Amino acid sequence: MRHDAGTVHTLRLVNDSAYRERLVADPKAVLCEESGHSPSEDFAVEAPEQRDDTLVILLPAKPEDDEDFGERLTEVSQRVYDVLFSSGVGGFLIPDDRLKWVLRDIRSSWAAKAESEA
Repeated sequence: MRHDAGTVHTLRLVNDSAYRERLVADPKAVLCEESGHSPSEDFAVEAPEQRDDTLVILLPAKPEDDEDFGERLTEVSQRVYDVLFSSGVGGFLIPDDRLKWVLRDIRSSWAAKAESEA
């Protein structure tokens, strides 16, 4: 049975403990390596491990001193977050539109790489 790149990646996360450890230790490097895409943008990636007994709370960035709090609250509370799998396994929380495009570029490279290897 042939799986799409997302399913293959999830299976690898579950079954390959060395890969999982690398991803938790340096997720940006692993994403870039896996996709073959090296973004020029400066950003960080965090990969906390999901646990059965833990809720993870994503705190919005604190507004800058000159930023309107109400405007910032509206922006972060109305953002649509990207979840790769509706079951709650995997996914990306994207804090702004600039990084949305970075992730789309990484995914496009990842899908093209996976297709060429199939």
